[in-house]
Amino acid sequence: MIAASLKQVLKKRFPVFFEWLHSVKFTKLYKKQVKLAHKESPEALVRAVYNRVIPKWHNYGLDLENPATFYEKINWLKLHYYNPDMVICSDKYLVRKYVEEKGLGYMLNELYSVYDSPDEIDFSSLPEKFVMKATHDSGHVILCSNKKDFNEKLAKFKLKWWLKIDYAYMSGEWPYHTDHPRIICEKFLEDHTLGELVDYKFYCFYGKPHFCLLVSDRSGHAKADFYNNDWEKLPIRVVKEPSDKIFPRPEGLDEMLAAAETLSSGFPFVRVDFYQADGKVYFGELTFFDAGGACWFEPDEADRRIGDLLKLPEQTIDPWEKIL
Repeated sequence: MIAASLKQVLKKRFPVFFEWLHSVKFTKLYKKQVKLAHKESPEALVRAVYNRVIPKWHNYGLDLENPATFYEKINWLKLHYYNPDMVICSDKYLVRKYVEEKGLGYMLNELYSVYDSPDEIDFSSLPEKFVMKATHDSGHVILCSNKKDFNEKLAKFKLKWWLKIDYAYMSGEWPYHTDHPRIICEKFLEDHTLGELVDYKFYCFYGKPHFCLLVSDRSGHAKADFYNNDWEKLPIRVVKEPSDKIFPRPEGLDEMLAAAETLSSGFPFVRVDFYQADGKVYFGELTFFDAGGACWFEPDEADRRIGDLLKLPEQTIDPWEKIL
């Protein structure tokens, strides 16, 4: 306990140093996985990531020959299905045009700027609050809620090493591969109705949203609750523990469901994410490989029931031949 407390104190005092330590550890794993994909195969990479993440007590083996569970099928898609629109939709800048072309441009968050390098960023020109992301990244974000306490040096350090990573190799999610990674800066969204900005993540199969994952308490220990389209809480869970709350039906639920249907059309599976801030619905992102394919539903039968919703398409050209 004392050691953990001391670490937090040091991390707060020397944030760039601790971020450097994290980047070294992350990059070491990254290089190992790049080598695995090139020296052996993308399938070897996918299996290695799955076996590293899934605990032994829940790892029944990844069946890619006859996939049945949802996450087995997600991993099959990583290796055997290619759709060029998935590349566009996985890029946090390019997807904006895709959303506009679907007639949903009004749902896009305000874009302040796009950068090719952290060195281009003039923080003094940005508003008091903002959000920054790498366009080819998954899971990283920089939040500024108060420029007075914002560490510009730390932000630039993070962005520089994020841009060096090809996230296709982190869990086999090939749509993240790009020759032009960038940085976007957007408006900082806040929801005063709930008192926090929650994620509404709709699991969509061939253009039909079937249920929603609501992620709350992002600033603490994130919680995950599932709801059906009638906003009834479902007795299933993933790795994140459920909250002890029943969240109110969002005012924009019908709008989200309609938009999710539009944006997911033509894809075997895609998770369509939204936010609702003070009553207005905002598009979040499109994710084709939920949780990187390294997750599971509980109870076990839920994983198979949800897997039944994902009808695998015919095998296409190898998506990895464009990368390796």
